[in-house]
Amino acid sequence: MDSLLVLLIYSIAIVVAALIGAILPLIRNWSSLQLHLFTALSAGVFIGAAFLHMIPDAMEMTSTHSALLFVLIGFIFILFAERVIMHSHAKECVEMCEHDHMLTGFTAFFGLMIHSIIAGIGLGVAVLVEPTLGVIVFAAIMAHESIELFSLSTVFKLARFENKKIFAFVIPLSLMKPAGAWIAILAFEIVAKIELGIPLALAAGTFLYVGICDLLPEAFHEEKKRYSGFILVLTGIAIMYAIGLFI
Repeated sequence: MDSLLVLLIYSIAIVVAALIGAILPLIRNWSSLQLHLFTALSAGVFIGAAFLHMIPDAMEMTSTHSALLFVLIGFIFILFAERVIMHSHAKECVEMCEHDHMLTGFTAFFGLMIHSIIAGIGLGVAVLVEPTLGVIVFAAIMAHESIELFSLSTVFKLARFENKKIFAFVIPLSLMKPAGAWIAILAFEIVAKIELGIPLALAAGTFLYVGICDLLPEAFHEEKKRYSGFILVLTGIAIMYAIGLFI
């Protein structure tokens, strides 16, 4: 089958999977407790994705020292942007972004955007170079696409965003991996020279910050169901670990 046709099929499947994950938190009026439990699962997903997938992949693409350095830089950059620059503004709009949910959502969105573009580029290169490798990369993307968008949608739901506004974020994000893949194919010679480990490491730093500093405290914000929250954090990590075993 022609590489472009294969990539078109992959792109459609990725977008559909992403939108299914994004819609799940929006299909009913979940209670605050239920949303916080979803956040616990999301925290595990972000932390697991960073430690089990993104950081190891970045180390393979560049040196270990460079990868870890840029993970740290990504973490510190989001720390500065969220807690120093944006936090003063957040105090002025407490009603709009109670408990800084909005800032958490924006941080997660930008981290996922970087991660998605890089993953898409990897898919495009794999499809063009070796069809079998393309299948493996596609399977890996599909394994966590829905849960990534589920996590982001949950955070925006906690920020009390209307569904229309949430879709304004998740629809463009659902297109990032296909966009990265098509860019890779259309500009293959240029993309092949880029050291993708550095931006991937930066994205991993943002994932760690969102998971540890934003989502974990939020997951245990409710006084009830703390054991359930802890189990769901472990479940999110376990899902990411399982993906690594089977893909």
